[in-house]
Amino acid sequence: MSSNAHALLSASGAERWMACTPSARLESTLPEQKRNSNSFDFSAEGTLAHEIAEIRLKKHYDQIDPTEFELRYNVAKQSKYYNEEMENYVDSYCVYVRSQIGEGDRPMFEQKVDFSDWIPQGFGTADVVIISGSTIHVLDLKYGAGIPVSAIDNAQLRLYGLGTYAKFKEEISEIKTIKYSIIQPRLDSITTDQTTLEKLLEWAKYVVAPRAKKAWVGDGEFIAGDHCKWCKAKATCRARSDFNTALARLEFRDPPLLTEDEVSEVLFKAGQLKTWVNDVEEFALTRAVDQNVIPPGFKLTTTVTHRKISDSALAATVLVEKGMDPVAIWEQPKLKSIAALEKLGPKGQVAAWLGNLVLRPEGQPKLVKSKEDAKEDFA
Repeated sequence: MSSNAHALLSASGAERWMACTPSARLESTLPEQKRNSNSFDFSAEGTLAHEIAEIRLKKHYDQIDPTEFELRYNVAKQSKYYNEEMENYVDSYCVYVRSQIGEGDRPMFEQKVDFSDWIPQGFGTADVVIISGSTIHVLDLKYGAGIPVSAIDNAQLRLYGLGTYAKFKEEISEIKTIKYSIIQPRLDSITTDQTTLEKLLEWAKYVVAPRAKKAWVGDGEFIAGDHCKWCKAKATCRARSDFNTALARLEFRDPPLLTEDEVSEVLFKAGQLKTWVNDVEEFALTRAVDQNVIPPGFKLTTTVTHRKISDSALAATVLVEKGMDPVAIWEQPKLKSIAALEKLGPKGQVAAWLGNLVLRPEGQPKLVKSKEDAKEDFA
């Protein structure tokens, strides 16, 4: 699957850089965020789902030969993110896409589009483009199960439609309607919107182009909002900090002193405040672990973990052989915890008897206040 990774003003990031024009240039100066090697890679999972969808649709419409199909499918199946559930969800998506393609229509998959007439070096790759008579239909697969995404007024899909029109306008002069759909099979969601070509071109000329011009040179004002969630600067952006601390000042006031409008503002924006705090915490922890940069007043430690028994059946056999009651050691259907077993057996002996059967999982890193600063809080 192709991506917009190298486009400064990407279609996928359009909601962000159109709302906060300096953000694109700012992000380009920041390093890519590191992902914990043990964490689930949602991006890789989504890329795999797109790959499977692409080759299945291309095979159905004879746009890929059987040898290439088998080769790419076998590679996809080797991924640790491949499973039967993904096959079913991708199948649901493919069925919907096929339902939108009529006889005589022109379907294109992973279609590269160029909208640089309005956005400097603007390009992207649309999952599916269908040209049907006077209509361009852009379809986009969102495989994630976390955040619903709507096609209504969706800037990314509008830009894909714009790029498709620019690519084929000389070849197909009768285009009048641009339609776009987002399919989220894991959320059982399909949303669709459309506009006339005339309105789309007006939007591109009077809304997109002026903002893209500012974004390209890093001009304009930093604006915080829902679009911040995908920004690389989300944890350290001054504008977002000012936005959320202003809201926090309302939240920490006595509710009876708030006006009705202020109560509504807190309720509407509280989610953004919580998200911002989580983003700052994640940023600080990641930097502390990777770069050993610890915020003043904090220290890096690990979470406390509890001892576990690796093999309950074998542990039970050992304890019974040592003379412990075979009934008392169980809390059906599980063996009692080590702490509980130690209360039943001779002091200090249970863990020694079990030896290597006792495990203590490695704790997770966390930032905590240093003791000195904690004392100052209560001074």
